[in-house]
Amino acid sequence: MHFVHPLFLLALSALAIPILIHLFNFRKFKKVYFTNVRFLAEIQSETKKQSTLKQWLLLLTRLLAIASLVLAFAQPFIPFSQQQKKPGARHAVSVYIDNSWSMEALATNGHLIEIAKSKALEISSAYSPSDLFQLLTNDFEGRHQRFVSLDEFRSLVEDVHLSPSSRKLSAVISRQNELLSYNRKIALDAYIISDFQKSMADFQQVHPDTSVSWYLVPLVAEKRNNLFIDTLFFDSPAHQPGQPVRLTIRIRNASTESLEKIPVKLHINNVQKAIASFNVESGSSVEVVLPYTENSSGFQFGVVEISDYPVVYDDKFYFAYSVLPTIPVLCINGNGENRYLNALFQSDSGFSFRNIPDKKLDYSSFSQYSLIFLNDVEEIPSGLVQELSRYMRNGGNVAIFPSEKANRLSYNAFLTSLNGPSLDNADTSEQRIAELTLSSLLFQDVFEKNASGKVVLPDNVDLPVVYRHYVISQPSRNAMEVLMKLQNDHPFLVELPVEKGRLYLFTSPVNESWTSFPKHVLFVPVLFKLALLSEPVQKLYSTLGKEESIALSSDSLPEKNPYKIKKIDSPFEFIPEARTIQSKVLLLTHNNLTEAGIYNVLSGKKNVLGLGFNYDRMESDMQCLSSTEITDQLNRLRMKNAYIIQDRKVSISIQIQQLNQGYPLWKWFVLLALIFLAAEIAIIRLIRQ
Repeated sequence: MHFVHPLFLLALSALAIPILIHLFNFRKFKKVYFTNVRFLAEIQSETKKQSTLKQWLLLLTRLLAIASLVLAFAQPFIPFSQQQKKPGARHAVSVYIDNSWSMEALATNGHLIEIAKSKALEISSAYSPSDLFQLLTNDFEGRHQRFVSLDEFRSLVEDVHLSPSSRKLSAVISRQNELLSYNRKIALDAYIISDFQKSMADFQQVHPDTSVSWYLVPLVAEKRNNLFIDTLFFDSPAHQPGQPVRLTIRIRNASTESLEKIPVKLHINNVQKAIASFNVESGSSVEVVLPYTENSSGFQFGVVEISDYPVVYDDKFYFAYSVLPTIPVLCINGNGENRYLNALFQSDSGFSFRNIPDKKLDYSSFSQYSLIFLNDVEEIPSGLVQELSRYMRNGGNVAIFPSEKANRLSYNAFLTSLNGPSLDNADTSEQRIAELTLSSLLFQDVFEKNASGKVVLPDNVDLPVVYRHYVISQPSRNAMEVLMKLQNDHPFLVELPVEKGRLYLFTSPVNESWTSFPKHVLFVPVLFKLALLSEPVQKLYSTLGKEESIALSSDSLPEKNPYKIKKIDSPFEFIPEARTIQSKVLLLTHNNLTEAGIYNVLSGKKNVLGLGFNYDRMESDMQCLSSTEITDQLNRLRMKNAYIIQDRKVSISIQIQQLNQGYPLWKWFVLLALIFLAAEIAIIRLIRQ
């Protein structure tokens, strides 16, 4: 047993007062004369024994009453086994309220976020008004980075709302460590009120301050069920007006119940394009395909929607992409235009095809084209090498049909600068194309699929014949992929990634004397897909809180028209910070985007880019750690100064007081003092009777 005010024990010296009174009884006796005292002898003996017993009992009760009062003022308590703080000391208290989307779940008494706020207020009531308080949420707001008074703390708690921000447990504890480190001279307490989702509870990365007492307050939802849209993607990255497309949506069922006939809707530009229903087993995911047709060009804004309760923040998924009316293609010719390429691209309104001699190049116009053909160019000058390399590194695509009289030194200088293959002598043996990399996007939707959804070419398939071809040697370390291979295992078409762009290299010219490929039925789909895939692929969607920069192609933007980011169907807009890096403009949002939806990047009144922003799906999986699992994690960390506060009949404030001050006994000693005083009165009256 310990005492809050041990100096009060000096008052136990007051026990000497009743002892002295009983030792020196100054009461005077009055003599009474009787004629015959023989009859009083027995009565006198009995009265003397009763008086002695009464005096001893009175002395005992008075001593115990005084001792109980003294001990009550000394405030005795029984400390807990890990109790280290001195009761009555001033405290600095940091309280973290998890306000992520998972706290939208329902418990018996309401939403978890409201329960968390009430817990925070209960925690504050367990402390003195002179203590310091600090509130922390997932937003890490500036106003929450300081210690405030009790009244201001309670006001801040009332202002807490759900937020799209999500923090790992290690980041929260690190921030609390930092904030509490400025108050080393007083007792330090840190509280974490959360549902402790498994996705955020990275206990392995936690490094708590051993001078801080950590209190974990887990909240338990009544149901942890949630259905949410995880991601979506198109079968093909190329989009053109009038063409059919297939959008695949992946939906996850993070619950213990199987769901049937759940509707899912797709809207493009506020027009419903498709609707479907799906069944999904518990704890699994399902992919739903929504087909529709592109009706217009320009930026397309889409939203996919399902219905689920009570966690609804992840029931909508926003995305944006662009459909170009035409795909610009440039053909650099060394010895005149190629009739096969002209016949293919000039007759199709979906392409803007331009021929230009290799002696009349305008390098500054390269960025205007999605694909550049290098056709029958005998020598690639160093200036063209430099510009094509820059063009590909910034996202452009180049396809090379080598010349019959190719200067292999200039070709190899170009290919070596890209860490690509090198051209060797021509092989004059007749070969047939024997193998296609069907997994490549280049051949997607070119061949029919079987019942199992796979493409299997027959053994006797008619593929182009190659009469002559350049042999290429592949470096030991590069990411080159062979898309079309000859019977002798020599490549006919290879693909080489070059940072953000790609290089396609054919080993034969577009010439009938070298190959039958220009007249083969495969020529049209391969060249079309090569051009379609060269269209710049815009990111379909971004995640709030994770991606704070937006990349744009550089242009001559005047200073009077800065970029603006505006939310569709909302007055919200702001001007981001713009940085020019090489040939790109980087827009920095600095956490100004906090609401999911569709956004436009504007330059004046011109729409430069469409963006779809979604909330982080890390919060959608509602699996949480139980109190037992949290205890196991704390034991692994050997956190002796960590406690778990659970829902009990005893209020959380009383639990905190018991943890901070041990088990107080002063009330019991006050009660004992009253009992002893009552016993003294009873002794006086009963024995007198």
